[in-house]
Amino acid sequence: MNNRAVLTWVLVLTGLVASWGAWQLRPQPPANDTIGPPRSDYTADAYHLVVMNKVGGVSFTSEGPYLARNLNDESLAQSHPVYHFPYKKDQGAYAVHAETGWVSAKGEEVRLAHAVVVDGPIIEDQDQTHLHTEQMTVFPQYKTARSDLLVTANRGASIMDGVGMNANLDTNRIELLSKVSLHNVPVPKH
Repeated sequence: MNNRAVLTWVLVLTGLVASWGAWQLRPQPPANDTIGPPRSDYTADAYHLVVMNKVGGVSFTSEGPYLARNLNDESLAQSHPVYHFPYKKDQGAYAVHAETGWVSAKGEEVRLAHAVVVDGPIIEDQDQTHLHTEQMTVFPQYKTARSDLLVTANRGASIMDGVGMNANLDTNRIELLSKVSLHNVPVPKH
């Protein structure tokens, strides 16, 4: 080997060692010692929650056996919650039961999961509405609810099933989006 080849190899090796050294000296991200979900900054057993809207009216209420507030995003996680979403002023409320619930920090979004049951308000001269699904999201400010899963809606003698739902809680109107089937069970007249 001539001197030029030896010098080239020495420079290549020096460059590789310098690059590796610089890589080792780079700032390291802080170690993440947490395992599992973030720690709650508080929890409550047997709670009763009242969420107010921007004008001071009741947006919704919730009660249940357990609530935990997420320290990072200030959301609430709930176990077996029962919600009441007002229908119209002094005209009842939707009662909603689920195995788990989640409320955004400002109460603008409520997510319900696992065995979600909705009992509509009692309206004079109308049959009460009942909904069953595994997942539902409610937007109390807009008085709307939606689901992407199978929803069963019962009202009087009618039973409707469909995948996906949009609901207007102000008008008690429910729209099933696809794969809709209707069963109408006649009620005997006396």
